Amino acid sequence: MRNLCILMLSLIAASAATGQEAEMRSEFVYCSLNPEKTMADVVAQSKRYGEFSKAQKTKYAQAIMTPMHSGDTSGYDYILWGTWPDGQAMYDEWGSYANDYKAWLDENSDGSAVEPASTCNRSVATYNSLVSRVAIPAEERDAKRPVQFSRCSLKEGVSIDQLYAQAAANKEVMEAGGFKGWAISYLFPYMGFDGKQEYDFIQTNYWYSFASRAHMANNWLDFVAENPEIESSMNLLVSCEGSNSFVYEGTFNNL
Repeated sequence: MRNLCILMLSLIAASAATGQEAEMRSEFVYCSLNPEKTMADVVAQSKRYGEFSKAQKTKYAQAIMTPMHSGDTSGYDYILWGTWPDGQAMYDEWGSYANDYKAWLDENSDGSAVEPASTCNRSVATYNSLVSRVAIPAEERDAKRPVQFSRCSLKEGVSIDQLYAQAAANKEVMEAGGFKGWAISYLFPYMGFDGKQEYDFIQTNYWYSFASRAHMANNWLDFVAENPEIESSMNLLVSCEGSNSFVYEGTFNNL
């Protein structure tokens, strides 16, 4: 990764300047359903773990992503997305899982055996920096929502500070243009990667409802025609490719 060291050294300063969260962490776990298990079983077990997390007072949220337009998904059925507010919360939660979860399950079970809903064979952790967001009221949000990922690299000589500043400027123009119910975050590789990545970070585009996504899809070209600097300014700073999308379903949030 050409610019990763520079990115991570400047991430704290850039986030402080733009008011973004520098210390959030996220994990992505790739899982396949076990025989005779369904996604309903996965959701139920995730929510069960949410009860444990709440009892332990760990700051942790979890969501399940199923492929929508995601290319080759032969290696997994879904991705488990977990998020902590910072590094301490990450290791507090991992510690409670490693040391206390089995005993908690034994104490809070009805005596019947609970077979795991899936087998998970790959996991990675990232720094998660919220870049911009225009939320909508809770009653307008879908339970299952679209999320899209793209691999991005900074152009030669560009700093992460410049990228955050441009994203903040674009957010103001987009909100004024009527685009609501969306968020953008940057995921920076942290642990579990093989070091062969040809990109600097992963851009996550998240919508609070499919209606918000549909509105953006239907109106984006006209909006860019009237505001060409939205894309041209970003194209000078960063290049992104390989977009894929998922259906996002939050199962619990103890943040």
